[in-house]
Amino acid sequence: MQGSEQVPITITLSPAQVNHVVHAASSSRVPGISTLIGSYLPSDSDDPRLSRSLLRGLSLLGCFASGETARGIVELAHDAGMSPSTAHRYASTLVELGLLERDPKSRKYRLPKA
Repeated sequence: MQGSEQVPITITLSPAQVNHVVHAASSSRVPGISTLIGSYLPSDSDDPRLSRSLLRGLSLLGCFASGETARGIVELAHDAGMSPSTAHRYASTLVELGLLERDPKSRKYRLPKA
């Protein structure tokens, strides 16, 4: 490039692709989502370039270990460091996107089966 002008690049993933990435990250030997974002939790970061909402949603996903059983919203909220109502809002959004599943009987959440 001539003038060292940076052109932004956007990559759009489908929910299925995001699900694949989340499952691959949680089942590999590389650091999991919670490890990767651990230093960027919203309460710890004042960087205006980061989306606090996205980080909070990812921290909720990071509460699930590979092969772990379903977890209740209060437990998730505690582990993610947020109120149960906030965790429920994020979990409902993640269910709608196909990144989490909710068992209708137990009302607990789990990662979707690959």
